[in-house]
Amino acid sequence: MSAVMRTVRAAAPSGRPRWPVAALAASVAVAGCFLPAVLSSTFYLSLLINGVLLGIAAVGIGFLMHQCGLVMFGVAAFIGLPAYVLGIFTTHFGIGLGWAVLSSLLISTAFAAAVGALVVRARPLPFAMLTLALAQMLKSLSTLQVMRPITGGDDGLTMTFSGSFLGLTQSALGKAASFWPLAWVALCVVMWLLWSASRSRFGQVLRATQANEERMRFSGFDTYVPRLLAFVLSSFVVSVAGLLMALHSAFASPELLDFATGGHALVAMLVGGGGTVGGPLLGALLYTWGQDAFGATGYLELLTGIAVVVMISAFPQGAMGFVLKLFRRH
Repeated sequence: MSAVMRTVRAAAPSGRPRWPVAALAASVAVAGCFLPAVLSSTFYLSLLINGVLLGIAAVGIGFLMHQCGLVMFGVAAFIGLPAYVLGIFTTHFGIGLGWAVLSSLLISTAFAAAVGALVVRARPLPFAMLTLALAQMLKSLSTLQVMRPITGGDDGLTMTFSGSFLGLTQSALGKAASFWPLAWVALCVVMWLLWSASRSRFGQVLRATQANEERMRFSGFDTYVPRLLAFVLSSFVVSVAGLLMALHSAFASPELLDFATGGHALVAMLVGGGGTVGGPLLGALLYTWGQDAFGATGYLELLTGIAVVVMISAFPQGAMGFVLKLFRRH
C-alpha cells in the first residue's frame, strides 16, 4: 500500500499556482470577452471562434489521453450527437432554446456514461476502435432513409430556435461579435474544470492507474469508476464544443459525425501536446490558422500533412511543450 501511495503522490503536480498567476489568468479570461471591441475584422474573429471551438474538443480528448492513456478516435460522436439533439428538440418539438441546450448536454453525457461503462475496460487500441465504431454507427443512423424526416438525412438539419440562450437569440448566436463571449467563457470554464480535475486526488489516481493498474487494484483502489468518470468528463467537454458549433451555425449534418471532424481535434491535440490543459488549445489555434493559410494555396491536404509530420517530429511533446521548455530556460 505504501508503494502505491508513493506512486499516487508522485503523480501529483508539484506546488500550487501562486496568486499572481491566478490573477493573470482571471484577467485574461475577463479581457478576452471584449476582444470584438479590439478586433473589428469579422473574418479573423470567425477564424478565432473556429479555433476556440476546436480547442474545446481538443482539450477534452487531451485530458483523457494524458490522464488515462486512452485516445478517443470517435470524438465526432460527441460533437454530432448534441448538435442533432439540439436541432431535433428545437425544430421538431418546438422546445425553448435554453431547455434544449440543457437537454442536449444531459442526453449526450448520459450517452457517454452508458457507452463508457462498456468501453473503458478495454485496452487503449480496442478502446480507440470501439469509439470510432460508435461515431460511424451514429453517422449511419443519421443518414438512414427512415430517419430523414427527423435528421434531414444527407442534407442535414437546419435549425429554427425559439427563445434565447443567455440572452442571445438565433440571430445574435449567428454573429461572430455577439457569439464570441459565449465561446470564450465556455473555453475558460472548461479549461479551469479540467485543470482542477487533473490536480485533484481524482487526477492523481488516474495517472497512478495508468502507470500501474495491476498494483492499484491489488492495493484496493477502484480503477474502473475513476476511468469511467474521466471518459464521461472528457465526452461532456467535447459535447460542449459540438453544442456551440450547432448554436453558431444553426445546422447539423452527418459531417459532424464523420471521422474527419474528430480527426481535426485529434491532430490539433497532438500538435499542441496533451501534457498540459493549454497545449490542445494552442494546437487548435495553430491548426485552424494553418487550414486557412494552406487552403488559399489549393494544396490543403498536402501542406497540412507535411506540416503535421514536421511539427510532431520536431516537437514530440507538442508546441506547448516546446514553449514551456524555452520558458524554463529563461
